[in-house]
Amino acid sequence: MTNKFFFIPSFFTLLNFFWGFFSIVEAVEGNLHKAAWFIILAVLCDGMDGKFARWTGTETAFGFELDSLGDMVSSGLAPAVVVYIGILHKIAFMGVLICFIYIFAGGYRLARFNVIKARERSEGYIGLPIPVAAMTIASFLIFHTPFGESISIGFLITLMVFLAILMVSTIHYSWPRLMFHVNWIKRIQSIGLLLATSLMAVFPEKCLFPLFSFYILLGIKTWIIDLVKGKVRLSGFFLSG
Repeated sequence: MTNKFFFIPSFFTLLNFFWGFFSIVEAVEGNLHKAAWFIILAVLCDGMDGKFARWTGTETAFGFELDSLGDMVSSGLAPAVVVYIGILHKIAFMGVLICFIYIFAGGYRLARFNVIKARERSEGYIGLPIPVAAMTIASFLIFHTPFGESISIGFLITLMVFLAILMVSTIHYSWPRLMFHVNWIKRIQSIGLLLATSLMAVFPEKCLFPLFSFYILLGIKTWIIDLVKGKVRLSGFFLSG
């Protein structure tokens, strides 16, 4: 018997594709600020399709793969095109190369996740999730708008390469969760998560980029601590295959 809610996850996957493509269209038309916001909107839709699929019991292998293709468009191709058209076209081939490195790293990250983790996300992620990388880039572009600051090409290049390295790395990232029922440390973390979410909702231009940067740095900090303790090896920073 067909689940009557089967269309809901597919609808959000469709929106993921649409907003990612629309972001590219806006970038081509010179609307960099709007293009960045459409990337964020696409990632939010991407986050909803998986949740609805689990809630409605409509998860399928096809839907899982289609979701990854949507991520490649909205979180891989769209940020790279927006960054190149908006800023990095000024350095010609070097800009193309930087954006390609980001796209390739995102594709590698998605393929590796599909092979290693399949649909199991309960233990977190190996490497920085590509939607987080996309949100970081988009929020960085938005961050400069309310302050009227010019975007540093050097910093943007560094950010793109840095995110690409993190995506293909073996640094472990856990998705933030509310866990008030565990212990006082988790309760404090949950309160902090609620506060951060509220700040991002109320002051997105000012808070999105700093908070996503903080999340990324938390993963790096955990990896460094594990390296010092001998739980991980420097030689295993990248995972082949």
